[in-house]
Amino acid sequence: MRHRQTSIIECKKIGSLKTSLLNFKFFYCVNHVEKKYPLYLESHITDPLDGNECLEGFLICPECKKKFPIIEGIAIIVGDIVKYASKRVPTFGKWFSNSKSVEMKSFLKDLSLDIDKSHQKEDRYEEDGLYFQSYKWLHNENFESDKFLHLMRWKIKPSDVYRKLTSNIPFNPEGIALDLGCALGLSTMELAKKFSFVFGIDSSFSFIREAKKKISEQGVTNMEFIVSDILDLPFRNQTFDLIFGLNIVEFLPVDDLLPKIHHLLKPHSLFITTTPYDYNREIVYNRNMNDQILRSTLEKKGFEVTLRTKKEAFIPWILKVNERTYLFYFLDLIEARKISKHKY
Repeated sequence: MRHRQTSIIECKKIGSLKTSLLNFKFFYCVNHVEKKYPLYLESHITDPLDGNECLEGFLICPECKKKFPIIEGIAIIVGDIVKYASKRVPTFGKWFSNSKSVEMKSFLKDLSLDIDKSHQKEDRYEEDGLYFQSYKWLHNENFESDKFLHLMRWKIKPSDVYRKLTSNIPFNPEGIALDLGCALGLSTMELAKKFSFVFGIDSSFSFIREAKKKISEQGVTNMEFIVSDILDLPFRNQTFDLIFGLNIVEFLPVDDLLPKIHHLLKPHSLFITTTPYDYNREIVYNRNMNDQILRSTLEKKGFEVTLRTKKEAFIPWILKVNERTYLFYFLDLIEARKISKHKY
């Protein structure tokens, strides 16, 4: 692994990229379908508390030389960084104003020339978006003061649903898990109690920033969060012992999603997913999906639904949109085991 380091600065710690992961060759260039080129690190700003960890720099493909930026300790491994940044122009502006190294300033300046500036409204899952505060609310431990929950006489914290959803996952002290659409990492943190290491993936830079800040504050070391596209992940096939996906089915084409998950799982490993079958939001797929169709589709795509989740579940889950508006769902939970003999 080539590793070029240029400077160390004092800055507020929010979590840095665990560069030791590169020694195990977890991250591969998404420019190549076969995922055979492990990325190497070019570090420009290191963590003041650990000089081996990267706060600002690049992951680089040794073959095509494509650069994937590391900003505020967050690796952004997406195939089209221009398209990604164009959907969150305010966030991109913060990257530029907060970047410290000459190399990152230059990279972002060049990138700005190609960005579509017409997207002035922030992505709904970024810091100024509609749903960012809704998910951040789940991190709040003081639910007793919430008017709606008090009216309902809610007996558990809304964040406890993540413990419930992961409670039946077997303890695997040598296993590696993947949390797709991890948001602020509450489910990832629960998975980390049962696996040797967990990767949390989300397309929202703001979500990942908050998740990394949280685990840094808590001193949790067996997980890493990156920004990436669920349908174009930087991992090799048969890497994971479990893949978890909370409420991702309605946002992605199932016929594309399930083969990707099947390839990433080790033989006989579990894919666990939940969904409220909510098709009233702005961008959704699979509008005809229901509990029976989803289970049938999983079995057609090389999975076997476990006996205990053959029947539709109704697990309560709540999000607070603002002081007077809440979203209340019953989530369906499905566990599906990969059938290794299935061929795509």
